[in-house]
Amino acid sequence: MNISVRGNQADAGEGTFGACAQTSPANFTVGEIGFGPCWSSEDSMAASIIRLECEKSELEAEVALLREEQRILHNTIEGLRDALCSYKCADKAAADGGWANI
Repeated sequence: MNISVRGNQADAGEGTFGACAQTSPANFTVGEIGFGPCWSSEDSMAASIIRLECEKSELEAEVALLREEQRILHNTIEGLRDALCSYKCADKAAADGGWANI
């Protein structure tokens, strides 16, 4: 690498480190981002609306799932309560020895 004291880019190899001095310079503007086409504020709002609609659908599905789980648990608890009551009644009748009907 030839670095000139006077700052001559031709002598310095245009800032290249062991590479060819004929490389094309990088031309870009600071602060400019090149990630595809420009988005308008309407595009951003539309994307936000779509994202929010998707989140709403996911939350509605989660609520429906939780309500179904709640229904299943309620039915299970009722069944267990009935079974426990039947067991207690049968146990009490056996403990009374049949004298409860007198």
